Amino acid sequence: MRDSTDPLLDPERLESLRKTGLVGQGGFNEYDRLTELASSVLKVPVCLVSLVDDEKQVFPGACGLPAPMDQERKTPLSHSFCQLAVRTRRPLIIRDASRDARVAGNPAILDLGVMAYLGFPIIGRDFQALGAFCVIDSQPRAWTAGEIRQVRDFTAVVADLIDHRLERERFRTDLDLIIHDLKNPLSGVAMGVSILESRLEGMPEDLVPLVEAMADSSRRASELLGKIARSDRREKESCFDLMVRIEEVVDRHRAIADEKGLELQVEAVNGRQSVAVASWAVVRVVENLLTNAVKFSPRGGVIRVSVERTHDGSHLEISDQGPGFSEADRAKLYRRYARLSAEPTAGEESTGLGLSIVKSLMDQVGGTIELVSEPGEGARFRLVFPKA
Repeated sequence: MRDSTDPLLDPERLESLRKTGLVGQGGFNEYDRLTELASSVLKVPVCLVSLVDDEKQVFPGACGLPAPMDQERKTPLSHSFCQLAVRTRRPLIIRDASRDARVAGNPAILDLGVMAYLGFPIIGRDFQALGAFCVIDSQPRAWTAGEIRQVRDFTAVVADLIDHRLERERFRTDLDLIIHDLKNPLSGVAMGVSILESRLEGMPEDLVPLVEAMADSSRRASELLGKIARSDRREKESCFDLMVRIEEVVDRHRAIADEKGLELQVEAVNGRQSVAVASWAVVRVVENLLTNAVKFSPRGGVIRVSVERTHDGSHLEISDQGPGFSEADRAKLYRRYARLSAEPTAGEESTGLGLSIVKSLMDQVGGTIELVSEPGEGARFRLVFPKA
């Protein structure tokens, strides 16, 4: 019986995977070339772009697979290491698979010679984990920090390629819909214009209904174009107390903050307040920023979370006493898989996805995010949520 809580079985994730058009379609030149390049750069015999569904993993990009897998381009989940990166949404770094409890019983070790593995989850624009970009060695191997950064960078390229593919498909679909849906209203406009052109002099009253029909057709056409032009934002929820959600997130982080000797301070500057954006988005934004603050703060540091009501909405600030961001960081701050200058203070893993997720979510709910700290200071982000 399947476990409905298994992230691999998430219907939204599987639908995102289906929309890529990459599952079950064999190899794709751009992904194959990328794996060949990564294999050469990292000096590994096997490199894969692996997409993981609920039954198997498929390889739209692959280098170094043995026959007949090089033609089949798939394995069952029983032979998949990449599924762990998908489930956890974190990098999977394995030095010696035969001695690693997470994978020691995986038949890929004997059947395929997988011994050392380094993979990053491929996160789509909708933040679903689609699969992993990985490099594999047939011998135990201690992956270096430089190699880990390189694999993360290759993963970012793969994620961008998938995004571009989805954008092209969406553009084609939208264009088809526009052409189809505008035929009737634009035909009405054309008919009205044709009649007006044949009776320009004197324009009798009997043409008024036709003019009205033309106006109506124009209105309908404009509405259709507006639907295409409007961003695909998620519907807003009813108003809720912003501080309630923030305090819930902060409470979930207190245990790990205590382990690092960090103090979490929360303040509502001018009273509690309500916002009218999706509460799930607020929670995820605060989760990501607070996780980063804890991850990059030195022992004994203070993390401050404050909310203030202003004329343009609710301001949320989250600040820490970590290393902050350099000038070079600012140019790529919100890129997915961005490699920034700061390092976690207790050896925590970092995928480089958190800030890109925050920026995308703030755009979706009609808010803004700004880095207001200066280089050399701890990080301080200011977020503005629209007024209720």
